[in-house]
Amino acid sequence: MGLEITIGVLLFFGNIAVLALLGYKVVKFSELEEDYQNPTDFAKDMNKVFPFELGLLGVLFSLQTFNTLTGFSWLHLALFVIHSCYFGYHMKLYTDNKWKVDPAAVWGNHFKDKMKKSMFIGLAFAGSCFFLYLYNMIRVL
Repeated sequence: MGLEITIGVLLFFGNIAVLALLGYKVVKFSELEEDYQNPTDFAKDMNKVFPFELGLLGVLFSLQTFNTLTGFSWLHLALFVIHSCYFGYHMKLYTDNKWKVDPAAVWGNHFKDKMKKSMFIGLAFAGSCFFLYLYNMIRVL
């Protein structure tokens, strides 16, 4: 029981860290759209954030896998499916080397649409996980 509580708390606060990274991305993207930041600085910031986000998602995925295997429930299974899809998407970006932001392509409409879509999917992922982890913490405690 103590291990489940510890993992639940770690997952909850790890998810808050993912939300913070996504919030940082949204702020930087809005600064870019409002011309407060140049594309080179934006690309540097995004290229610095992605490895941290990928590492954090990897840790959360490992913890969620362990949590699913040790205390199987429908909630754990739903969280595992959500994590495996989102972490798999980030790993595909990393292995295909498509995670790096090119400063020359920043002003294109295709890039902006792709970036907005990626951020909103990330926020939907982190937001749904936030409420599921909150429910899980209340259930465990």
